[in-house]
Amino acid sequence: MPNSKVQYNFYFKPLRWLAIFGALAMVYFSFCFGVASVYASAAEKNIERWSIRPDSVTLENISETKTIALKAISLQPSHPHYFNILGKIYEWEAFLKNSTDRKNSLIHAKNAYLESASLRPIWPDTWADLIVVDSQLDSKNIVQYINKADKYGPFTPKVNQTVSQVGLINWQLFTSPQQKLALDHAARALTHPKTRGDMYRYLKSQGQLHSVCTAIVKHSRDYNKNVPLCDRFLQ
Repeated sequence: MPNSKVQYNFYFKPLRWLAIFGALAMVYFSFCFGVASVYASAAEKNIERWSIRPDSVTLENISETKTIALKAISLQPSHPHYFNILGKIYEWEAFLKNSTDRKNSLIHAKNAYLESASLRPIWPDTWADLIVVDSQLDSKNIVQYINKADKYGPFTPKVNQTVSQVGLINWQLFTSPQQKLALDHAARALTHPKTRGDMYRYLKSQGQLHSVCTAIVKHSRDYNKNVPLCDRFLQ
């Protein structure tokens, strides 16, 4: 009997300590997750406020928000969305800075988005963010990012709007298939309820509404449905 008790204690004690350490680890990681989420939410709310009132944003606001986002990342370094938030902050920083500093901020934004994409490669909006940033740098990887965005989110509103606008800006530099892809996304952006108004106004402001709508209607067989905004404009 004593021997069985000793044997029982021999096996039970390590298992008990293992269970305690496991429980403590779960508490710690839950705590980190919760605090990181609070930091990330605070950073996102700041970015939302900046979008509403861009003229009120200061470099001090950006620095404070960047610190908050970095705290979230330090607690959860494998969370892709937190790097997306950081990328947005750097984009706002670039918006306020001069040419030299602006480029550095855009490079930081690109690196943040690339880290996010490496953690969550099938998320199309991140590739759309990379398209926007790369188009303001050397555009060296812009075709790669466009293809990724099209692969993972061919009917995603943000992708449609980004690919079409950047594609039209770089129209002369693109190959025929790339131009066709830009038109595909323009047609979808002009059709989707979330983007059609903005896309219509953008094309009109750039003096491209007639040419883009003409190209879309001319190749209407390539699209799943008509683009009413273009049909009405060309009547």
